[in-house]
Amino acid sequence: MNQLLKNTFIKYKKLLITLGVVVILASALIILNTNITNVSAQIIPVTVSISHLSFGTVFPGEELQGNFIVTYVEDGGDGIAYKIIQKPKPCPEGNPDCGPGGYYRDLCPYLEKVSFEGEGDATSSAFVGPISSDPSDNWTIYFKVPAIFGHVGQDHTGGIVTESGEYGCDIAIDIDIEDICDPTQNLVINSSFETPIVTATQEWDIYDSGTTGLGWAVEWYDGSTSYGGQTRPEPAHLELHRGVLGNAYSGEQYAELDTDWDGPGGSLNNEPASVKIYQDIPTLPGQTYDIKFYFSPRPGHSDNILDFSWDGEVRDTVSADGTGNTNTSWVEYSYSFTAAGSLTRLEFIEKGAPDSLGAFLDEVSVKCVLPQNNN
Repeated sequence: MNQLLKNTFIKYKKLLITLGVVVILASALIILNTNITNVSAQIIPVTVSISHLSFGTVFPGEELQGNFIVTYVEDGGDGIAYKIIQKPKPCPEGNPDCGPGGYYRDLCPYLEKVSFEGEGDATSSAFVGPISSDPSDNWTIYFKVPAIFGHVGQDHTGGIVTESGEYGCDIAIDIDIEDICDPTQNLVINSSFETPIVTATQEWDIYDSGTTGLGWAVEWYDGSTSYGGQTRPEPAHLELHRGVLGNAYSGEQYAELDTDWDGPGGSLNNEPASVKIYQDIPTLPGQTYDIKFYFSPRPGHSDNILDFSWDGEVRDTVSADGTGNTNTSWVEYSYSFTAAGSLTRLEFIEKGAPDSLGAFLDEVSVKCVLPQNNN
């Protein structure tokens, strides 16, 4: 199965998908192992497979080959540039056979990477995608097995090393992380609740979960399924305001999370209408994200409580008393969290008394953070 490799290194604004190769050199034979752990990530539009990169037990002088495949997996995407690099392979701590600096002896000079697909891909400049024209790149690795000095046959062509022991090389797919992480892009859809546009004369209205342009999934959080002789409507809906109780923080509209069952034309009041709203944000595992939102108590209402959740865990509970307010009073809340998976749920839950009066929310943002260049 094609999956991403877990051993990724983000440094100097780069993403490295690393293939580990270890060779044990002895006077008689060479043993090559590949140790790979798999994980997937939606925001990286490539997967790497090395199912055929396995040389087993080999002998000095042999010329062998294996391959790995870089596949583009984003429907409708434009493709992505990458490079293939080699770098020294670190030894496990305490390995008595490590070379200088804590690395295996260098195997990289004996590995060659070639693509014969006729697309002009080179190790220093390759491109895969879109799916319609270039769904994958198949790279061949040639391995000319070196001999050890003093044990060299007359017809040997694979190079010579000076001593026996463990040799290694990391082959890495090098992607510029700026191609997949734009720190200026807000990943939240309809972040300031500007759509649908409220047109009701009372300057507020309710919108079913799934309404075009809403962007947020909405579910009833708690409360009875009936109230005042009416049955709770399904699907749940979100209440949007357009200046009825004060200004939005951003744009013209904001959301109230203790919503309403029958809208501005209905007669039902104080019904148990608390909701939770959420979006599943495409994220890169191990990547840091800055999350920000603005909270205001409902003017004239004391019980305004909001839970903020990231990746299924409540990260903060914010509250305020709006009893003395005649207008919205927006407060910024900001956080930084690391994503664990390829989709991360961002969720807000109204936790005040379910009585159709509650907390206001506006201008929600999630933005990835580029790693710092340590040079």
